[in-house]
Amino acid sequence: MSDVWRSARTIDDLGQNMAAWLEGRVPNWPGYDGPFGQEETNGARHLVPTLIAANKAGFVTTESQPGEIGGGYRQRAFVEGVVHDHSPILGRLLGLQHHGLTVVCGWPKQQIVLTEDAGRPFSTLGGWKMRRNDIHYNWRGVGRQALRELREHGVKLHIIDTDWGRDDRLWPALAGAVR
Repeated sequence: MSDVWRSARTIDDLGQNMAAWLEGRVPNWPGYDGPFGQEETNGARHLVPTLIAANKAGFVTTESQPGEIGGGYRQRAFVEGVVHDHSPILGRLLGLQHHGLTVVCGWPKQQIVLTEDAGRPFSTLGGWKMRRNDIHYNWRGVGRQALRELREHGVKLHIIDTDWGRDDRLWPALAGAVR
């Protein structure tokens, strides 16, 4: 893992590093195998400016996908990340539920289907017990102070567009929330 991650002290530092990764200035990030761009060839490139803005504002994004439909395959627009519990944008992110989006704080107990292929769940969120050491596993290689802040003050958020294939609601709403 690069020194930029080991030197991170705060959730905000992690967001700045993630933004730099999205911009191509940092070669990797904890929990992700491969360079940036590996998955963005599927039409998700338009998400990048919003994800960069979110990370710079303190919403450290760790997963995202556009809304898509085609050939028996459909998926919901979705973004997952962590924000400091005292961050001014936390309330704005939680308020995205008033934009017709589902905002889940923490790990959902009920399974939410994010992607279907031929009518069957392909990718899901929740529905199983999160490991106790999930933060350490997903953020291996970051500084101890940043890990402590994630454990003590990190709020995990999942923001989901409930309409299959719709890709024009979540991203503008998220961009507005992180301004």
